[in-house]
Amino acid sequence: MSTLENTISMMKTLPEADLVKIQDFAKKLSKRHELELADEAVGHSLKSMSAEDFMRDIEAAEKQYAAGEYSSAEEVFNGLEQRYGF
Repeated sequence: MSTLENTISMMKTLPEADLVKIQDFAKKLSKRHELELADEAVGHSLKSMSAEDFMRDIEAAEKQYAAGEYSSAEEVFNGLEQRYGF
């Protein structure tokens, strides 16, 4: 008996309330799988960053912060909201 057949035969004996729980769990698994695929796709499209590049970016950010060249979180979120409409 295949996994699918075995699963279906077990599900036939369950009460409706349990089937609803299984359906909700399956939806969560499906959504999680979609998110993992999206994360993987993004990971493949991004260039790996070397430790040197990372440290250089950190140093640049620290200099910008020290010079007062930064925005508050509220300003950033307002800008995103205006730009993308959310």
